Amino acid sequence: LPFLAAMVVGAGLHHLRPIRVRPVGWAPLGIAIVLLAVLVLLSAMAAFRRKRTPLEPWKATRAIVDDGPFAFSRNPVYIAFAMVEVGVGLWSDKLAVVALVIVPVVLIATMVVPREEEYLRRKFGAEYLAYCARVRRWV
Repeated sequence: LPFLAAMVVGAGLHHLRPIRVRPVGWAPLGIAIVLLAVLVLLSAMAAFRRKRTPLEPWKATRAIVDDGPFAFSRNPVYIAFAMVEVGVGLWSDKLAVVALVIVPVVLIATMVVPREEEYLRRKFGAEYLAYCARVRRWV
């Protein structure tokens, strides 16, 4: 929801004061970023299904998901959401949408991820710490 809210606010700001973000002809870059993000999200969903653990963060985790995009980043879903916002901003040529990605990224990085990591440390202990040693938090 923070990323969606930032996109809506960005679109509203753009409506009030339009500022272009990309050179003419760069819309395909935005589309490509959105498509790549969708692939990451689908891959993350498949990884959660393989481990038979819920993707929804408000449900209890049953296993450490360490394959698919989680083999490269501990937070590929949040990265993909940020990519969607940047891609939509480039695609629609709205600087405010691109610029406001910083707000949900900071909120997620400072308020959500630390709580999730503490939960996983308590629940899975050494298994989660070994995963953290192998895989970077972001990229």
